[in-house]
Amino acid sequence: MVTMEEKVKRWCGWLFCFVIALAGCKSSETAESMSGKKAAEAIGGVAVGGAAGAYIGRRMAERKVELDVVLPRKRAIETARKGEAVKVTLDSGLLFLQNASTLSDTAKYILRQLTTCVNRYPDTNLKIICYTDNAGEAELNRILSERRARGIRDYLAAQGVDASRMDSRGMGALYPAEDNRKPAGRLQNRRVEIWFLAGEQLLHEAQQHK
Repeated sequence: MVTMEEKVKRWCGWLFCFVIALAGCKSSETAESMSGKKAAEAIGGVAVGGAAGAYIGRRMAERKVELDVVLPRKRAIETARKGEAVKVTLDSGLLFLQNASTLSDTAKYILRQLTTCVNRYPDTNLKIICYTDNAGEAELNRILSERRARGIRDYLAAQGVDASRMDSRGMGALYPAEDNRKPAGRLQNRRVEIWFLAGEQLLHEAQQHK
């Protein structure tokens, strides 16, 4: 026969498991919301949503398919902002020498490949964002990341991309993707993000498809 003491122990055990599970869910939700908040702060604006947002999402899915084909393997391509944007993430080490803002030959090759897709979709704008890890002085990291972002923008413009479609920002060590206390994390944080966002033409089309 189960004693009252054993019943209490079992009940406490179940309650503990429930609390841990609930905390895990809340932590996941918080991490997801913070990730979305960081992206919104970095690139600006908000998702359109609704039928118009779904229309933009379908167009962005087309861009992603092409980018998967034309860009080299060492990159990450994903849809973001509820499918209304495409984010291309590149390792800064592929594009720049350490503590330098001059584009490498590899960088120029990748950007030429990117130009093909960008010019095929004039209804899409680009946001170029460069990040560093947290090693060194914060202000120097910010300046370096700004120079790198401008260098990418200027090279794409030289390849024929309309400069009015592009915006560049250097974020320095803000919004780390991984833990800066670990070497692997710092490597992931030294990155370049190129966002494909709906331009005025695509936004106008989307409004017609509500």
